[in-house]
Amino acid sequence: MDFKLDITLTDKDYFDYNVFWMLQSPYGKKRMIKYRAVISLCIVFVALISLYGGEFSRDAFMGIIPHGILLVAFNLFLNRFFVWMLKGQLKKRGAGMYSSVSEMEFFENYFTETTLENKIEQKYSSVERISIVKDKVIYIHANAMVAYILPAACFASKEEYGEFLTFIKTKCARTDIY
Repeated sequence: MDFKLDITLTDKDYFDYNVFWMLQSPYGKKRMIKYRAVISLCIVFVALISLYGGEFSRDAFMGIIPHGILLVAFNLFLNRFFVWMLKGQLKKRGAGMYSSVSEMEFFENYFTETTLENKIEQKYSSVERISIVKDKVIYIHANAMVAYILPAACFASKEEYGEFLTFIKTKCARTDIY
């Protein structure tokens, strides 16, 4: 065994991961681009229908001003809207979406996560991506939707954190630093 970590997660850790996933990770960024494109196209389509229905008159052009304002406001506030929606969703679901206490052991070819409910063994070759967010947290993405959250607080010292970073970076081809 190379590393053994006792991990305690809070609701804030889980919330921060979800915000990171939606706004910074490659997975969430793709989804946000799709949301922006689809909704922006819908707004532009409605504006064009208004122009056409108004026979491209001066009044019709004045009538699409609210559509333009809506389009700009939508693109400016989309991130904040998603964070607000996420807070509401997480309050509804509660803490049952993650294990608040776990133990992770990292070996040369695989790692394990042991919680009160189960034990999961995962090979590094099946890890899709590792995201390192400053000196705060490490996310080990098993796939686009599931990640192991390793807050910096679970490491005994900054030296251990640095040694772990050196170790884990060699285990996955995709390592992103934010």
